[in-house]
Amino acid sequence: MEKWQSGNKRDFEQVYNRYNSMVSKHAYLITGSRDIAEDIVQEVFVAAWKFRASYDSRKGSLATWLHRITVNECYKKIRAISVYDCLEDFDFPEATSRQPEELLVTKQEYDEMLKALGAMDEKHRTILVLKYLDDLSYAEIADIMQLPIGTVRSRLSRATRALREQVNHSNV
Repeated sequence: MEKWQSGNKRDFEQVYNRYNSMVSKHAYLITGSRDIAEDIVQEVFVAAWKFRASYDSRKGSLATWLHRITVNECYKKIRAISVYDCLEDFDFPEATSRQPEELLVTKQEYDEMLKALGAMDEKHRTILVLKYLDDLSYAEIADIMQLPIGTVRSRLSRATRALREQVNHSNV
């Protein structure tokens, strides 16, 4: 897997093929826009190619390194645009493969959740996406966000509480 670091484009193409969907999903969930996520995917892999020599497998997995680049690229984009404006691009998940009783969230609840998520600052929104949508461990989140695990736990607790309050407030 490390052959790509020496500049072998075919090996880098394999890295791209293996991690493209992960980066794309992550970028989409953080930004809320398919178009912006596509731009971020390109920027992530350009950065990965450009800074390939800086990747050190002893410090973490390639996936974690790419997550970190993705989060940084998302932050750059978010600073440049209003995330709330991007929420209109979110689609309600397709229910075709699920049974009706499995659908616990209505379209309205989903929209309210996305609006509340979009209103949060980037550090809290990102930590919620990493934990609950990407299902990453505290240690993985700490590594990606370059934070102590205790900070991840407290930030996640505050973000979850704020999201719950925002959603409950909009239902009143």
